[in-house]
Amino acid sequence: MKKLITFVFALVCVFALASCGENDTYKISITVPAGSTAAFVYSDEEISATDDKIIISSGEGLGDTEVLLSPVNENVETGYVATYLTPGMPVEFDAVQGEWFKIGVSMQNDTDTDKIVYVEVEGVEVRIE
Repeated sequence: MKKLITFVFALVCVFALASCGENDTYKISITVPAGSTAAFVYSDEEISATDDKIIISSGEGLGDTEVLLSPVNENVETGYVATYLTPGMPVEFDAVQGEWFKIGVSMQNDTDTDKIVYVEVEGVEVRIE
């Protein structure tokens, strides 16, 4: 009986540790100011890669657009270019761990009220500016 309990406990520990490496998906909001004609608008939240890839998906309120990673540290040159993003087809960026970025989307707002759109991001940790 002791061996069975030890075996079951070991299995529980293995499954618990296996789930520790899973990437969480974060929902990042981007506010497009009223009357904005800027080429890109950026998130207030900042992201940093936890692995070698950052995956960005279209979220609530966001249609076809371009997405871009912009470094928070002005001394960093990323080499990232705007990538086409469409709902249902996530984009993947190669990432450098430890560097912080803001997510930008190409979206204008010709209305009198701010619009809030969302992207979903995997493989990152998030902090607020």
